[in-house]
Amino acid sequence: MDKQTLAVMIPVITMFFTGLIAFSFTRLGKAVAKRIEGGHSDDVLERVARLEEENESLHRSLLEAHERLETAERMLRQDASRASLRP
Repeated sequence: MDKQTLAVMIPVITMFFTGLIAFSFTRLGKAVAKRIEGGHSDDVLERVARLEEENESLHRSLLEAHERLETAERMLRQDASRASLRP
């Protein structure tokens, strides 16, 4: 690239990126950015909330099942120790 072309391209590129940065701070620029990053619709947000509730419910059920299993194991250990103590 010759020096004259480079001398013209530097200010043009600088102005382009300055304009792009300025555009990104406008409402339209923010809307475009949100759309590009995959802005969430209300339907998606409702679905996520429902899945989070279901996940929490499953977590509670799993904790309850784990608690019951521990209780059953403890009772079995007690029965086994009593059986070993019997003559």
